Amino acid sequence: MSLIQYSIVKIEDATDEIRSLAAEAYGQEHSAIDLETALSDVFDEMKYGLSVYIEYPYVDKVYRDSYYSYFSSKHKEYYRDCIRVCLFNATIEPDYFRRTEHHEFLQNNFLGYVIIRPTFPKVIGRSLLSKEAYEDADYVICSYKGSVMLNGVKLSVEGFPHSSQDGESISCAETTIWGLMEYFGNRYADYKPTLPSGILQVLNSYSEERLLPSNGLTVGQISYALKEFGFGAYIYSRERVYDNKLENIIAVYIESGMPLIATLENANIGHAVLIIGQTKDSVIDFDKQKTRELEYGNETVSYIDYTDIFKKFVVQDDNMPPYRLIDLSYPAEHYEGINKNFLDCQISSVVAPLHKKIYLEADKAKDTALAIVIDSDFGFHFKEKFIFRFYLASSRSFKYHISSLPDLDETIKNDIVLSTMPKFIWCGEFYEKEGFVSDKAVGLIILDATEAGDNKRDALLFAGYPDHCLLRVGKKIVSLQKRFNLYKGFKNNLR
Repeated sequence: MSLIQYSIVKIEDATDEIRSLAAEAYGQEHSAIDLETALSDVFDEMKYGLSVYIEYPYVDKVYRDSYYSYFSSKHKEYYRDCIRVCLFNATIEPDYFRRTEHHEFLQNNFLGYVIIRPTFPKVIGRSLLSKEAYEDADYVICSYKGSVMLNGVKLSVEGFPHSSQDGESISCAETTIWGLMEYFGNRYADYKPTLPSGILQVLNSYSEERLLPSNGLTVGQISYALKEFGFGAYIYSRERVYDNKLENIIAVYIESGMPLIATLENANIGHAVLIIGQTKDSVIDFDKQKTRELEYGNETVSYIDYTDIFKKFVVQDDNMPPYRLIDLSYPAEHYEGINKNFLDCQISSVVAPLHKKIYLEADKAKDTALAIVIDSDFGFHFKEKFIFRFYLASSRSFKYHISSLPDLDETIKNDIVLSTMPKFIWCGEFYEKEGFVSDKAVGLIILDATEAGDNKRDALLFAGYPDHCLLRVGKKIVSLQKRFNLYKGFKNNLR
């Protein structure tokens, strides 16, 4: 029986330590392959002074799956074991793992892990890292809490999974599907994580040619795989009617806490990334924002769509370290100085992993909410240049938000919390400029996400306006003589 060997170093010394360990574990010929670029990509933007725990051998489930389904069948010998690198936000000592009084300290400072796999030169395997490992973390992301057993101590970290492609058994498309399933499978009971062989298995009946070695996947294959994994996948393509709306649709889904697979294309490149978050709001000059128009009968009122307010978005790109920030109009900006072939790529389509019971997709849902606002029976005449924020939420988490608002009228609270709702709802919040900064909305519309018909009345579940509210009771919409105020916006989708 061999023992697991480990070392603890500062992040400034981690690259040399890992290179030395790789030479010992995988042979001197592999250490000659320069690991420095791959490792510096991971470590360079992290905080100074982190402690790095390095261990070998480590059995990684994702790499072992690729090993047994592909690499072990090759004539050339491949190694089975990986190196695991764990990060801490403080100095740690070996005896901390044996003394229970230090276990809380380890947990409070644990920032996640990165797997180094023996697939030279593309060695960066799966990772789950806290965004707090990085110097610049002024953004919010979709995340889940994952756990590891490290030297006998169970530790947890919150983040979004990431992996590079190995160049043979998985491409960018498989990596994005794996990352998506890892996220949903660990966060929601309706889904299960999958391994690379599981992705290939569901695609075998769809593909007309072999899938190994991987040559990548089409948007149709990506969507098909997600459908087989239990999603009601929906494709938004720039070639269809979404040319001028695609960035706004992306913004709605990210605001909803739903990661998206985006395809980047130019004349020579086809690539897939995961969009998982966005930068936080800075001070907004509303007088300089783009406005849209609503027609209230013969009167036109301008408003600001929240998705038109500029943000950068967070992507997991398997050619790059985790948590890259991009401008949606220039999605390959992080390739500057690295690979000029990517620079003119544009987002050509996105695949939304909708729950199979969500029939009302984002574009139509948003149009329905605005149609209700201008309806003579169900609407309200908001002031000029109001702000409209729109997102998807689970009714369970939204009702918890409503019940937690200390100042909201108790009758309105009861009406919303006790109202029968589907599992998912679309919500539109309306703000005046003065109230947006303090997060005080003046209006709220809730729509049934399972209602895909053209009758806007059928989708309406609740509407709250400054002078009255509307509530669905059975098949009827009843008016409540209650003013809707003291409501704070729902912000639980991203962390």
